[in-house]
Amino acid sequence: MSKATPKVLWRPQPGPQTALLTCPCNDILFGGARGGGKTSAMIGHFVARSARYGKDHQAVWFRRSLPEVEGAQVQMQALLPLLGAVYAVQARTWTMPHGATLKLRYLENDTDAGRYQGHEYATLYLDELGTFPRPEPIDMLRATLRSAAGVPTQMVASANPGGPGHAWIKARYLDPAPPMTPFTGSDGQIRVFIPSRVTDNPALLRADPTYIDRLKASGPPWLVRAWLEGDWNATLEGDLIKAEWLRNTYRELPPRDRWQRVLVSVDTAIKVGKDTDYTAMLVAAEVAGKVYLLDLAHGKWEFPALVARLKALGAQWSPSVVLVEDKGSGQSLLQQLNAEGWRFPLVPVMPTADK
Repeated sequence: MSKATPKVLWRPQPGPQTALLTCPCNDILFGGARGGGKTSAMIGHFVARSARYGKDHQAVWFRRSLPEVEGAQVQMQALLPLLGAVYAVQARTWTMPHGATLKLRYLENDTDAGRYQGHEYATLYLDELGTFPRPEPIDMLRATLRSAAGVPTQMVASANPGGPGHAWIKARYLDPAPPMTPFTGSDGQIRVFIPSRVTDNPALLRADPTYIDRLKASGPPWLVRAWLEGDWNATLEGDLIKAEWLRNTYRELPPRDRWQRVLVSVDTAIKVGKDTDYTAMLVAAEVAGKVYLLDLAHGKWEFPALVARLKALGAQWSPSVVLVEDKGSGQSLLQQLNAEGWRFPLVPVMPTADK
């Protein structure tokens, strides 16, 4: 009696996905472009390590918000049950037949990373690392990487150019060495950047032949180049924002008692719509003649959400002063907060030069 041919449920595509599954580095950045098969590759990475290490492979998967976690869960649901995995809804945890587990978690606030001190994981997955504006919560989570069973630990992150975390990700993973070249960081971590573009994902292009055309129509040329080619040096048209501005990064902030002041600057959009500008907010600290960028937020928010977002930044950073553009919705924002007796000083500003 002949043996049945095993059914292949998933296999890594040649190129970046295969490189990820065979990479021995302990800190890996994967992707760098839209449609490169990042989430699928990371799920495959979990399956491969679980098959190798069994019950000793305990892993955790982070996204910035719960809806984003649920997006990755759709892909997991399509594959993991076919391998015998069981999902516990309340615990948000997948358990493989041999005992390996994958917890699904989200981290809306950077300070939430402290709740995971004392946890122990062999693999840490960070899906869309660029949504984290600062590396501190990531470094805090990395402290959970340990294995009493001796499983080699790894942190695997995915990211696209742009987003709040662009500058520190580029400085940490791309500037020190060319792609596919392992290097040792100043913290002793052996890192590598494995680029993956949509052209490395033929499965997507076969299933959705118009994906690239839609991507090309989804934004200005510089942003399309970043998404399509994974170009981390792409800039706004006319070089309004220059890539070299993003290289002056810092690893540690001076202690809070040395900050002279904290400033919040708000540039509001005129209205909300597909083709309108974003509202942008930045938080900065002045320390001994230097300015440290602490936080960034941008979005196309309706007015109540705009007010709520600024209040959240105020509660987090306790600014010395809040500068608000004195026109359009900025005027309404000033009036609203003054009427409510907001406790942080508000200063209306009328720009005298082009942005």
